Amino acid sequence: MRMAATMFGICLASATAFAQAVQSDHVSAELIGEHLALVPGQSTQVGLLLRHEAHWHTYWTNPGDSGLPTTIAWNLPPGFKAQDIEWPLPKRFDVGGLYNFGYDDELVLPVAIDVPADVKPGAKAHLAATAKWLVCREECIPGNASLVLDLPIVAGPAKPDPRWIKQFANARLMQPQATAWKGETEVKDDRIVITLRGAGIPPAQGLDAFAAQRKVFDNKAPQIERIGDALIVSSGKSEYFGTSPATLDLLLTAPAAAGQRGWRVRIPFADAAAPAP
Repeated sequence: MRMAATMFGICLASATAFAQAVQSDHVSAELIGEHLALVPGQSTQVGLLLRHEAHWHTYWTNPGDSGLPTTIAWNLPPGFKAQDIEWPLPKRFDVGGLYNFGYDDELVLPVAIDVPADVKPGAKAHLAATAKWLVCREECIPGNASLVLDLPIVAGPAKPDPRWIKQFANARLMQPQATAWKGETEVKDDRIVITLRGAGIPPAQGLDAFAAQRKVFDNKAPQIERIGDALIVSSGKSEYFGTSPATLDLLLTAPAAAGQRGWRVRIPFADAAAPAP
């Protein structure tokens, strides 16, 4: 059967052999591709698949009171380009009175890989990455893994990899939805108050809110209420709060039967200390 295999099949077998999970303390890491091959001139989703041991977690881009976000350093063939991590919606963890933002169980941190238009079908792309993370329960342990994924180049179209259909589908569900909501943010004494209006704003019950920027919120669960057509989010101000950012990148999350769902909105920041017009 091996003798009868096509060259394309040989490439796929090679790709599978070089995409292996690395087991570390309390978490395993693997580099996975949404498709079985790459197509010249197109982008494809590659992901860092993390499987956490029960009760352990890694971190979002804003880790909260403590911790460090997971990083991925890429070593790609010439002309290939990796975009930033498309961060899934985070969870809030209370660890002895410290509030951390991140992930547990199994998840994919997706990254778009841009394939150059002049790469030749029939070749094989060697995608290599070094992932680093901090995994915590009550104590924290740094971890890292050198990961590779070899994928053939085909003229197209590329078929989905059946092993990872569920994982990438879940990763899309965990992405915050862009909104056209309007809002304003201001500092009132020791609170940061955000007012949101617009079509499709959800009820306040069960909502949580996260700032992508660090040192803005105090990381405790905010107070969220609905007043008429406005959603009001009030959070304690971080003790490290300094100059107000020009805009605040806010995520709202809500529990759902099939998992979290959430929204993102960028809001102008009105500094209460600024002189009145």
